[in-house]
Amino acid sequence: MIEPAREIPLVDGYDVIVGGGGTAGVLAAVAAARSGMRVLLLERAGFLGGHIATQLLEHSAGWFDALGQQIVGGLPEQLVERLVQAGASPGHVRDDTGYTKFRVPVNHEAYKSIVTAWLVESSVEFLVFSPICGVLREGNAVTGVIVENKSGRTAFSAKVVVDCTGDADVAALAGAEFLSDPDNVTQPVSLLFKIGGVDHHALLDYVEANPADFKLGLAPRELRDQPFVNLWGFGQLLRQAQADGVLSFARNELHYAGSIHEREAVINLTRHAADATQATELARAEYVLRQQIMEGLQFLRRYVPGCNNAFLSATAACVGVRESRRIKGRYMLTDEDVRAGQQFDDAIALGGFPIDSHDSRGPSMDGAEHVRRAYGIPYRVLVPNNIDRLLVAGRCISAARKALASARITGTCMAMGQAAGLASAIVARSHLSTHGLDVGELRGALAKQGAIL
Repeated sequence: MIEPAREIPLVDGYDVIVGGGGTAGVLAAVAAARSGMRVLLLERAGFLGGHIATQLLEHSAGWFDALGQQIVGGLPEQLVERLVQAGASPGHVRDDTGYTKFRVPVNHEAYKSIVTAWLVESSVEFLVFSPICGVLREGNAVTGVIVENKSGRTAFSAKVVVDCTGDADVAALAGAEFLSDPDNVTQPVSLLFKIGGVDHHALLDYVEANPADFKLGLAPRELRDQPFVNLWGFGQLLRQAQADGVLSFARNELHYAGSIHEREAVINLTRHAADATQATELARAEYVLRQQIMEGLQFLRRYVPGCNNAFLSATAACVGVRESRRIKGRYMLTDEDVRAGQQFDDAIALGGFPIDSHDSRGPSMDGAEHVRRAYGIPYRVLVPNNIDRLLVAGRCISAARKALASARITGTCMAMGQAAGLASAIVARSHLSTHGLDVGELRGALAKQGAIL
């Protein structure tokens, strides 16, 4: 079918448009607005907050390197402070597994309200239920986007667009080039779920009696009398459940993030191979993963001490994606850059989380490497190679697969979002190309906002 031509309204006057109101997008919008820009944030879901909110993410990580030095500050740290003040997070607490030094547990429901208020206070305009379905271009420069929502189809123009959709949806519509791998296999998608009614005393008794079944960064007894408990393991129970036919899928471990006083826990167990850019595969994943959640609940009740009376209290709002499109940028962050702690003259953020790569077809990880020291994230990985006036931030940056398995973590994505937001403001104000931005000016602006470079 060929659609007939039609007129649609054009809304002009924005300096910066941010696509995606999630982990990177919220920070990009706030950073640009605080630089005096008129900013429009567009979100396809019915609320803001991204994976932390939609996925019931166990915690936010990536804030410290392997040496225990903080590597993410600035606006992301201000957000943590707001969460603490609202009673929605304890702030940075230790990671019991030893995988990383610290993590930030978050009340997912409060998080949505807190980030929304932060955006309004920062004078960011936003629309929800507003997926971007088209891009406006002049030559190779993006000049705006088209949105289709309850109000119909509308075009919005801007001096710069920042793609924080995770799947690089805006970049794809603009005709950006993407990286590819010979096997074309990405990390699996998942659905996290929350259980209530947990007896953590009985659970910790089991952990103390079976320490070899867990990855622990401390003695099991030190898990006692803490408000939060973070566990990675349960392998022998998972294998037994699969042998008994309770679990139809193989898993060597699960991640358990428990809140002692609330008797709750977020469970990261489900796994399915899918191309997150294909609607039919996402629909299949929705069914498969929800079946796995119900099997996982039965596993917890029948095999895990302290969970025999557990009940399902919440599930992720949509399929959670670890990896999909990655742009071909002015530079590609390599696996060796991450492993070696490489620094760059144009670094706009730091990463330091382990290479955390999940096997889409196997029962465990295909990469779990500690990163010995922080590495720089260069501005060039945010810049599509063949498109101007468009920046990306989050898990769609220009990075090799293992490098992205480290850089995709939420704290790092927030830092990239802040950088992309400030960069967009500089470009919008100067009318220069995103390719020709003065990185020294950007780094100076980031430092003024407290970013750690």
